[in-house]
Amino acid sequence: MEIVLASASGRRKKLLGKIVKRFSVKPADVSERIGKRESFPAAAVRLAVKKAQTVAKKEKGAIVIGADTVAYLGKKNFRKTGEERAARGVLSFLSGKTHYVVTGVAVIFPSGKTVKYAVKASVRIKNMTEGQLSSYVKSGEWKGRAGCYDVSGKGAKLVECIKGEKETVVGLPLKRLAKLLG
Repeated sequence: MEIVLASASGRRKKLLGKIVKRFSVKPADVSERIGKRESFPAAAVRLAVKKAQTVAKKEKGAIVIGADTVAYLGKKNFRKTGEERAARGVLSFLSGKTHYVVTGVAVIFPSGKTVKYAVKASVRIKNMTEGQLSSYVKSGEWKGRAGCYDVSGKGAKLVECIKGEKETVVGLPLKRLAKLLG
């Protein structure tokens, strides 16, 4: 049976490759806005479902996997940005703090059955010096990443500890997904 990942994320593709040998990638072009009264876990799941549904309409007979990741602390969320100044602000704010990362996952089976869930992890960022912050921002690795860092790359040096599944922070928690895909 064909498996399709509804994501443009290279990190998700790499993670899914750890548990599935053959699959295709079909990015879903959907708005990733979060409602003002929506909880971050609910938003991550809703967006994952939206991505999976968008691709499933075109990929009849396939298992379609959608995912969305939100980094947050309190009522602030830290979505992807392409602006250096915004990334610097987010990383400066997170320096020395623990924040949360939630990844929503949706799996749509050919029968139409949809399994959706969220997996949460906490991440403590080290107290960063101005030099560390500047060096990381200059690397550009933060582009397209929730929280403006990549824990699977150079950004791992910014992290003091992760409580929960590291793959959640990268963008696709694998434990439950592996069981679902059997």
